[in-house]
Amino acid sequence: MNEREIEDIDRAYFFNLFESKGVGDVKHILSRVKSCISDSMNQILTASYIDAEIAEALKGMGPTKASSFDGFPTIFYQKFWHIIGKDTSEFCLDVLNHGHSLDEINRTQLVLIPKTANPINLKNSHPISLCTVIYKIIAKSVANRLQKSEFVPGRLIIDNVLLAYEVLHSFKNKRSGRKCFMALKLDMSKAYDRVEWPFIKGVMSKLGFADGFIDFIIYCINSVQYSILINSEEGLSFRSTRGMSALMRLACHKGKICGAKVCRASPSITHLMFVDDCILFGEVSNRGISVLKEILRECEVCSRQCVNFEKSTVLNVRCSIDPEKYLGLPNMVGQKRKLAFQYLKDRLKQKINS
Repeated sequence: MNEREIEDIDRAYFFNLFESKGVGDVKHILSRVKSCISDSMNQILTASYIDAEIAEALKGMGPTKASSFDGFPTIFYQKFWHIIGKDTSEFCLDVLNHGHSLDEINRTQLVLIPKTANPINLKNSHPISLCTVIYKIIAKSVANRLQKSEFVPGRLIIDNVLLAYEVLHSFKNKRSGRKCFMALKLDMSKAYDRVEWPFIKGVMSKLGFADGFIDFIIYCINSVQYSILINSEEGLSFRSTRGMSALMRLACHKGKICGAKVCRASPSITHLMFVDDCILFGEVSNRGISVLKEILRECEVCSRQCVNFEKSTVLNVRCSIDPEKYLGLPNMVGQKRKLAFQYLKDRLKQKINS
């Protein structure tokens, strides 16, 4: 098989992955999404960008990340900012403040890195997206502003890790009561690639984001051009046509499911969301499992996100009574619990110091 045939197969795979399959009726899934973006937050998010924000975004980027088709890595812009900074800032600000076209820079090369020694299909390869540094600066400027708003006030993913293992610990030490509870660890298959753009727009609108901010985010994700890079040779470009927790809250509100409790006085926890996977907690019963299956089915129809059953645990997939690790962290049960908490504290300190 020559390089052209390989490139055709790869392009067909990703084109199918990125192709829109349409969405179902999202009114039900959005009915439990609460508006949390205030007018003051929107004013911050939609205010004109300034040179200092562009420089801050560049400073926060890794200097040696792989470069895209233009061949200029981040360290080039950082070292020679005194020479090219003015022109680069002007271009970025034209895009952010005046709607300048992204077509010149929003190009992404996909490089496939094998996950195994002898990959037999594309699922055995990890795609690395090579974007231009200028586009990364623009995207990071938006991300920095969103992070500074009250929308994400001091949140750390490690909080959910601690909660997850507290619930697992309570499961293991449960000695009374007739009800049994389960934890479903779900891995979402190609979480960011499969989600439909109308669903993203609908969720952001329900959260209360300003139309101008939403339109810019959608423009960023639907203007990108992809190409496959094989042995330093770039193939033909193509475009993407698309990119739970609300359903869990809705089911809990209607009394269809009951979450897990660490103790009697604690709040009920039905789900914990991470980057591209989540943990669902529910009662071990035919009704409880049926409700969770229906939630997953509706979530897939509305957003086109689907569960990767090969990497998920329980729910007709594969069982795990006592998983040794989750998210790369040791299990917090039994004698290991104190060591695990110390490990998490050390990781938290490293995160803060970095």
